[in-house]
Amino acid sequence: MSTEISLGSEGELESLGNRLSAEMGAVSSKESLEQFRLQWLGKQGTLKSLFKDLKNVPSDKKPLVARVLNELKQKAELFIEEQQGALDGAALEEKLAEEFVDYSMPAKHPGSGSVNPIRLVERKIEELLVPFGFTVVQGPEIETEYYCFDALNIPKHHPARDMQDTFYTSTGHVLRTHTTSVQARVLEKGELPVKIISRGRVYRNETEDTSHQAMFHQYELVWLDKGLELSDLMGLLTHVLKGIYGKRRKVRFVPKFYPYTEPSIGAQIDCVLCKSRGCNSCGGAGWVTILGAGMVHENVLKEFNYDPEKVSGLAFGLGTSRLAAQFYQAPNLKTIYDNDLRILKGLS
Repeated sequence: MSTEISLGSEGELESLGNRLSAEMGAVSSKESLEQFRLQWLGKQGTLKSLFKDLKNVPSDKKPLVARVLNELKQKAELFIEEQQGALDGAALEEKLAEEFVDYSMPAKHPGSGSVNPIRLVERKIEELLVPFGFTVVQGPEIETEYYCFDALNIPKHHPARDMQDTFYTSTGHVLRTHTTSVQARVLEKGELPVKIISRGRVYRNETEDTSHQAMFHQYELVWLDKGLELSDLMGLLTHVLKGIYGKRRKVRFVPKFYPYTEPSIGAQIDCVLCKSRGCNSCGGAGWVTILGAGMVHENVLKEFNYDPEKVSGLAFGLGTSRLAAQFYQAPNLKTIYDNDLRILKGLS
């Protein structure tokens, strides 16, 4: 780009500076700023052309002209940088003003929330059990070894007390591995009858997969009174499971071992995902173990000063996380805790 400015004239250099200042004052938008940049700093811009013309300036005036051109270039660059920041800030403020949302105001379409499948299952079970006179009790999630193990006939050498299964704290406490610890706290009161439900979070140091979690929810029941038998337990379990899954679901009982019950049984239902054919969710068995149960062990009764000759008890415990996954046909147990709207939407 050619220029009509005479680089050897101080008056012309001063006029060039005034011209630069005047055009800087005329910039008011990103578009005009870009035009200014191209006109003064572009490859074909004014200053670029003047730097090329330095070769034609007399030697005695060249240092002065070069200094003035460099000062004008720095002035233009600094202006562009500052103006760009100012324009960006103004644009952001304008955008924020347009998008402002007053969160204290009611939403136009608030919609409705949804209850987690685990809580829905708990409610369903309680609807089936409350008519029998059971009440819900709560207890601490950080427990002593006595309530979590010792009082429940779980000896020191039992695998459940190993670090592989239990989370221990630096104070010697444990994160409860089952809500049976809550039952132990009620049993020590020595009253009859005992008809309680204990539910909540439990923790086990397990490798997580489609059917296991390190933290999950458990639901347990204990009934202590005179004259209770295993048939009472099996009838109660059948009532609960068919009440949840429907009368057509198959229920079967298999032998199990639990330190705090004797005899012990496991209640299973046919897998709803594969219709008993076998899949990843049921481990290929076609049946899913929903809960463990049994008659309260005489050692547990004696621990709390109940006479096994006069008093008997029945108990069961189930993972409501797994039960909810089956009930709402979630193939992976973790899905229940993911707040996935595809699972949660419309359940309540």
